[in-house]
Amino acid sequence: MIRKICEFSLSLNDVQNPDWGAVTTMPADLVNVRPSVLSQDGLLVTTAGNSQQQTSVTTIGATVVVEAATSDAGNQTTRSCHCPQWTLRRPRHWVYRGEGNASIVLALPQEKKIVKLAKIDYKLRRMDSDNQFVAQEVNGGIRTIAETLERLIFSQKILGSLLGAGLVRPCHVFHVDLDEIEEVDHLVDVFRPAHRKHKRLAPVCHVIVCPDCTLLPRPPPLLTQSAEQSVTVSPTSPSKPTTQQPPVFCVELKPKQGFLSMGHQHCPFCLNQFLKRKHGKIQLLSQYCPLDLFSGSRMRMLKAIIALTRTPQNNLRIFQDGNLVFAEECQSNLMAVLQQWFQVDDTGDRTLLLKHFCTLVMDALTMEICDGTDASLDQTVDDVKEAKESQEDWNRLIKEERSDHSLPCLPPQARIRKTGPTIATSLPSRSVLCRLLRVQSLGDVDFGRLYDAYDALVCRFRDGSVPYETMRWTHPHTGTVDWLLSQEKTTNQTMDDVRLVQRYRISSTTRDCSIMIAFQRLANDSVKDTTEFSFAGSEHLPILRDLSGQRYKCHASVVDLDPKPVTCVEKHRRRNQAMNEAFWLSNSSSSHSLTNRLPPKV
Repeated sequence: MIRKICEFSLSLNDVQNPDWGAVTTMPADLVNVRPSVLSQDGLLVTTAGNSQQQTSVTTIGATVVVEAATSDAGNQTTRSCHCPQWTLRRPRHWVYRGEGNASIVLALPQEKKIVKLAKIDYKLRRMDSDNQFVAQEVNGGIRTIAETLERLIFSQKILGSLLGAGLVRPCHVFHVDLDEIEEVDHLVDVFRPAHRKHKRLAPVCHVIVCPDCTLLPRPPPLLTQSAEQSVTVSPTSPSKPTTQQPPVFCVELKPKQGFLSMGHQHCPFCLNQFLKRKHGKIQLLSQYCPLDLFSGSRMRMLKAIIALTRTPQNNLRIFQDGNLVFAEECQSNLMAVLQQWFQVDDTGDRTLLLKHFCTLVMDALTMEICDGTDASLDQTVDDVKEAKESQEDWNRLIKEERSDHSLPCLPPQARIRKTGPTIATSLPSRSVLCRLLRVQSLGDVDFGRLYDAYDALVCRFRDGSVPYETMRWTHPHTGTVDWLLSQEKTTNQTMDDVRLVQRYRISSTTRDCSIMIAFQRLANDSVKDTTEFSFAGSEHLPILRDLSGQRYKCHASVVDLDPKPVTCVEKHRRRNQAMNEAFWLSNSSSSHSLTNRLPPKV
């Protein structure tokens, strides 16, 4: 039976327009954390050491109300938060979407939302938590509501500032009864892959609700209303319009690390292929290299996308109207999916569908993205390509196999053509790939210096000389973007160590995130679209064209932005060593086999 950990949850609404009546004091007796407050801008801030607080929790209808009385130097104030009660039971309809290392994801098709439910390793009795250096026994390894809110603040405040608010969609925290969590845990078990079942849903009474990025964002209510008025309704089926919108196809890419670390000849993704094969997780080495995708070179980017279609692993998935239709675990025919997507009449050339797909995805990854203050996206991205690929180029890309993994990965800055004119391209500065690469590069550090800084901090956490709160993303000083990006050296070595480790954690998150790009076909005879807006309600959705000139409205988002725990430094240190050993062992075996096959010298 799942143990009841908490009685309430707090809703983190859009930080630009928070739904808080006043500053809310977190009830420390329920969440087992130091007293904290949620300020008007959505940030958790640790309270001063002098202040004292008393809290009470009551339920009014479907709303959980938290009231807190705080006294500080004789001044007493009462703050309250109204948090809606939430449910996963009927009439709400949910489907299992998938899961990662830290959470299970359910989709709500009718609401265009997804729900993230935290997982726990029942053998270790521990969640992926930042609380490990405070006390191992805190909440028995269960993540607190404060930590969950801190994770959202990290993705929306820190990464929202670094990547751009237009790429990071707002999420919310809601209260769900624990008996529902237990019920869902049993219901999803039949859908879960075997290698994930060592973890189950964690006994916490809060869930994270986010927009479903496999679908296009909803237009503002005014536009939705006018659109509904223009749709006729069939008398035989009053609830369903007779007009049907074209399907929305979404491409999910997990691009991984797009730069070559200092002093390294191979990227982590390519090295990790050998470790995965050694452990039996994969049978074939992927031909995909992230450095190709992030290069900005059209030929290398197309090569990378083609490689992903051959060995998608967990790096490529395609959805149709929110339903998974192509992935490593979904053995549907890719060409059948692309035929429905692009509706190409001439199916004699099977590579034509692949050309449409690869070029459209590449254009979406390199299109300029604005963040609300820039109106430059109110245009159609249909410029003639500077260098269109010839049929010979495509034939070479389709047939090319990367068989020699002993060669070093090509850095993005490298010039790639050995014959003919050399083309050195770069990613557009405001494209999703370039933004991601800039944040990833925060982790391009001297690993010896990083490990020394991490080891020193761990010692200070354990002896209590440095409080772990300095590593929290809600810290008023060390949790600000300006401080994290500052290159200024200080006289305090500990703070320099903190900044180095925090920058690496940010980089690690963006090296493991996903890019979601949703496309919807537009009628060829339609006028230039002026009614579709992004989720912010202020910018037009960009329009892309495929090779035949067909127009698509699209929207890009970055998801899976949960912060990595501090211990990811140690985890990556061990993994890097294991990857290098697996790589050299594989190459040594290959060289030995080749030597044995050579004819004897005369």
